[in-house]
Amino acid sequence: MRIHLGNPPQDPGASPVGEGWHRVHSPGSRLGYLLAGLIGLVFPNLFCLWLIMVSVLQGGSWGGEEATSTATPWGAVVVALLLFIPLHELLHAIWHPQQGMSAQTVMVIWPAKMRFGVYYEGCMTRSRWLAMRTAPLMVLSAIPAALLTLLLFVPGAFGLETFLQVMMLVNGIGSGGDLVAVLWVLSQVPPKAQICFCGGKAYWRSVSPSGPVVLPSA
Repeated sequence: MRIHLGNPPQDPGASPVGEGWHRVHSPGSRLGYLLAGLIGLVFPNLFCLWLIMVSVLQGGSWGGEEATSTATPWGAVVVALLLFIPLHELLHAIWHPQQGMSAQTVMVIWPAKMRFGVYYEGCMTRSRWLAMRTAPLMVLSAIPAALLTLLLFVPGAFGLETFLQVMMLVNGIGSGGDLVAVLWVLSQVPPKAQICFCGGKAYWRSVSPSGPVVLPSA
């Protein structure tokens, strides 16, 4: 894994070397942000609706009657907020080839914006790419929702429940951009295709190459 300070390097003229590559087109920035925001609000609401339905059917609430008189565990809230982004990006990275340990996985750090993220310079199958993009939603939102469902029937620590609730919600909102990208790839890239990232852009081709893909030098 390499570390890059500042905005990810982009080369508008770069593209994979070889025949049969097609550009994966993405929505404009305004439309992309709008869709990411809308989808990011839909999934947390779906998880919450599920939990409300189960709670009504179960006839109880998390933690029983004692939880209603317990002060909000702000420590659990802060920990969830601090861990959300690092865990989200780590779950992306471990689905990269070689579990994100190759030089093609780049950790980008924006000190001025107090942000960081990961991206990949190379090629992977469409199935791996889809798993990489959806992993944070599954692990940090769907699994917490499942655990919260279990806690409706088995009393648990109120701090743990709060941590899971916050993680489920903030990660669900933060996964909106990932799901927009998934929809765009599903609409353009065939199932048995290879996706290649080069110069900040994504390309695909439907058949496996006869030789290794050559990327332009950085």
